[in-house]
Amino acid sequence: MINRNTYDGDLEEIEAIKHINANKILYNDNYFLQLNLNIENSFVVRVTSNHFSKLSKKIVKTRADAYAITNCSKHLISFINNNKYVDENILSTYKDEYDTVPKSGLSIKLSDSKKYQILKLTPNSFQTLFSNFELGAGASLFCKRDTELYKNETLLSGWYTNSTKMKKYFKELYLSDNFLQNKQECQKIKSFSEKKIYDLILKHIDLQQKIFNGAGLYNEPYTAYYFYQDKNITQLNFIDFCITTGSGRSRGDYTIVLKPK
Repeated sequence: MINRNTYDGDLEEIEAIKHINANKILYNDNYFLQLNLNIENSFVVRVTSNHFSKLSKKIVKTRADAYAITNCSKHLISFINNNKYVDENILSTYKDEYDTVPKSGLSIKLSDSKKYQILKLTPNSFQTLFSNFELGAGASLFCKRDTELYKNETLLSGWYTNSTKMKKYFKELYLSDNFLQNKQECQKIKSFSEKKIYDLILKHIDLQQKIFNGAGLYNEPYTAYYFYQDKNITQLNFIDFCITTGSGRSRGDYTIVLKPK
């Protein structure tokens, strides 16, 4: 079965590439010109490869869904002008006939969609960004229903921490010895953690660049410094976000997910 979101996303990316390459003059001021590119021999190409992430330590889909190429050969210019669409698979037959443009990556999103994930963090990747596990565990705690509180002991283990380390990290909350079984205390920890994560990201530009652009996490041109949605290109600096847990928490798949507000 085809995943509808993935299928729609692929179609959107293909149409976006075609639209930009067919209407480059519309995007000259807010994209090509900002990158000091001549639109006559510059185009956008769709990313079809996966690459190593220094955050997840895995080969994954990159932050950029597309990027710019320039100094294209006449042969390549003719092909793209005729087809409007080009991706990395196609480019593999045009080696040494173009230059890639660093920091030209585009993040392409479905029209009017706010349901996409900005970033999903596993415990290890969260620790890489925030230098501890306790804050992520705090934001992940079960606290809505008393019947789920028993899962918190296992959750802490999945976040490579324990109740002693949690009490020490959240000392200003004056937690009781059995806080994991106290819904109000767990709710307090969760709210405190979500606010602290939000504030840390808001305060530190380097965190924002890693989270929103992939800066330092992917080799160029696979970071994303531009955002394409509803046929508009804007610079990708900051997206106001909310903090949630991934859908696999009940089965031991612990993640922190950032989504647009």
